[in-house]
Amino acid sequence: MSSTMKIIVTGASGFIGKPLVEALAKHGHAGIATGRTPPIGLPSYWTSLSRSELLHSGDQADSFDAIIHLEVKHHVSRPNPNDLSAFDEVNVTGTRSWLALATRQRVKRFVYVSSVKAVEQRDGVSYEHSNLETSDPYGRSKANAENFVRQWAADDRERHATILRFSPVYGPGNEANFASFARQVIEGKPCLIAAGEARKSILSRLNAVAAIEHVLLNSRPGCETYNVSDPGCISMATLAQHIANTAKATSPRRIPWLIAAFGAKAGDALELLTRKEFPLNTRKMKTLTRNSIFPPDKLATTGFVPIQTTEEGITEMVEWLIDQRSKRRFG
Repeated sequence: MSSTMKIIVTGASGFIGKPLVEALAKHGHAGIATGRTPPIGLPSYWTSLSRSELLHSGDQADSFDAIIHLEVKHHVSRPNPNDLSAFDEVNVTGTRSWLALATRQRVKRFVYVSSVKAVEQRDGVSYEHSNLETSDPYGRSKANAENFVRQWAADDRERHATILRFSPVYGPGNEANFASFARQVIEGKPCLIAAGEARKSILSRLNAVAAIEHVLLNSRPGCETYNVSDPGCISMATLAQHIANTAKATSPRRIPWLIAAFGAKAGDALELLTRKEFPLNTRKMKTLTRNSIFPPDKLATTGFVPIQTTEEGITEMVEWLIDQRSKRRFG
């Protein structure tokens, strides 16, 4: 197959989708970018369509080489009934719809961006062969979607399917938990519990994009699953200190363990009474104090080399957060 391809990218307006399309175009690929609404500001030789236009027309996808499926209903900490329904509708049924399009149009390559939450964590570490998640609704939806991708590949020996389980992704434009933690550090608010020794696997947005491009060009018939994270892992204390150094903020503030445990219980009680999320609760305390490690060793054996160090990625994100803070203050 030629090193340049015609590609469909779903979720192309998102945090990862937009820079992915830009990177693909830079390297000579063309295709269709889709979303709930047609993406805007696309590079040359890329067509913008809504997901419904593409899925219902079908002929637009004729003679394409690959589908990269990013479209997702993201994890939420306290899912309501609408969230639970959306997990199934977007993450499971949506994936099946794109697989069906690939089947109809004889597209032979499918890259599915999953999540490390699709598998259980034992002792703070998850590998590609770990048991699929069955209890958490979001994780279960991603695991179910993975199974449909595996079945699609098994149905035709010429098909290439790749499942990428992303660690928490950070970078400019991110507004998830990572950004909240960084803002706490920048603003001098308490951000660490005890010594902050818990180690985390994280993934810069640029490394996420590079991993997608790599597997797209280096996939083989069948289905392969890979953890994707920055090399190594980083402690919460080291992460916080790097954020503080970049932002020229005060040293990260710590909360003693016993005080944090009491505060987490109080946060749980207040959330039950008010139905509002508090800065510290039992779930957040577990996140801050437990290892979450997703070794990317298997992906490395394929020749993938990250294009950004964790330090470079954190610096890029912190500079963006500071810029956004200035715009809000003076804009």
